[in-house]
Amino acid sequence: MNEVYKTTDETKVQDYSIGGDVNEYLGEILDDAFKDYRKKWQKARRLEKLYDFPLFLVFEDMFQCNLKCIMCLHSSKDNKSIEYEGRMPWEMFVKMMEEASTHKCPSMTFAGYCEPLLDTRLPEMISLARKAGMVDIMLNTNATLLTEEIGQELIENGLTRLRIGFDGVTAETYEKIRRGSKYEKVRNNVLNFIALRDKLKSKLPVVRISCVHLSVNDHEIKDFVHFWKEKADYVTVQKYRPHELKKVGPGEQHGHEARASENVKCSEPWERLFIRGNGDVYICCQAKYGPRVGNLNVNSLSEIWNSDVANNLRGAILKGDWESIPTCKECMIQYLCTSK
Repeated sequence: MNEVYKTTDETKVQDYSIGGDVNEYLGEILDDAFKDYRKKWQKARRLEKLYDFPLFLVFEDMFQCNLKCIMCLHSSKDNKSIEYEGRMPWEMFVKMMEEASTHKCPSMTFAGYCEPLLDTRLPEMISLARKAGMVDIMLNTNATLLTEEIGQELIENGLTRLRIGFDGVTAETYEKIRRGSKYEKVRNNVLNFIALRDKLKSKLPVVRISCVHLSVNDHEIKDFVHFWKEKADYVTVQKYRPHELKKVGPGEQHGHEARASENVKCSEPWERLFIRGNGDVYICCQAKYGPRVGNLNVNSLSEIWNSDVANNLRGAILKGDWESIPTCKECMIQYLCTSK
């Protein structure tokens, strides 16, 4: 296939791929169920349709990682507001999957503020998600723990996308960013996984290698893309977005609010829920400054998704009424500050 370069949003991400558009490629493999899901996703993204259940579940099993990457929240000292102990009880995960199955939820990712491979239950969780009818199952990982044994389980249990954060093309740069990791070991983990998948003659999971574009690795971005684009299914370069909200002056803030009321219409409350290991649920990709809308110890996902809190938030976004949703207002200002 011909190499393509695709910019989904120049302020956020740039994709490089030798297999064409990844969703078109997955549509060829997964057929009508995946294509139907992506059609619904586009309607939700354009705010044209609110479905009765989220199309996408972001699942964070625990607030824990084995690295302290310089751009990550785990390297910050200001985590008290979102920290919690332990991991999600198995019974809660099973109940969540049962509800997702009832509502035919098509996709989920194992991600959030954690390294999912730290949980030995992960392969079983993926298998349960597949049995629940999930069409598109994703995993975000730093690949430090991606052994051949685990890799085979991920393939056999039905993982659709393996998304690996790998932020340098030399050991010096990579290890400066990914504190606590070893370049050669992780690179070999990734290459060995791709070789294993090919040996098993499996098209899935597709492998994405992503890099957060920082001042530390700016000089290596082209070499990073060149190295990985012939090895992974696609390569992504992401714009860095700080976890700490930027402080701006009153005049600049007012200008951003005016721009946002016309130009920013966040689609995440139409697409997803972010579920954390302690049961907290957010209608956003960020627990740090996103709006918390419920807890699974109190309500079901469906009740949270269709709650007055969630619907009032969506209405405020449509009207550009940022004053009534202060957490979204702060996020919007951060987005505009980093989109210059």
